[in-house]
Amino acid sequence: MAVYETFILQDPSELAEGKEHEILIRDAETYEQKVVMAIVSSSPEKLPSADLLRIRWQRGQPLPNLWVIKIIKDLGSVMEQPKGNFITG
Repeated sequence: MAVYETFILQDPSELAEGKEHEILIRDAETYEQKVVMAIVSSSPEKLPSADLLRIRWQRGQPLPNLWVIKIIKDLGSVMEQPKGNFITG
């Protein structure tokens, strides 16, 4: 099971749980950043076989609970994306 991280600016309750959307993530082990089409949830039971997602505030402080992420499609590295073509959380 992989562990990913993402950074947010808004309240985590505003994240679109259970819906597909583009999100910027980074691999917690390699720090490789990429944009993916994914579904996220604060409840691991809602996304069985999903990877772990550590959500951090803009300044790096982690939220107390781990979320899960199911990656639908890898859209490539950040450098391959048109500017402003993704959301972060």
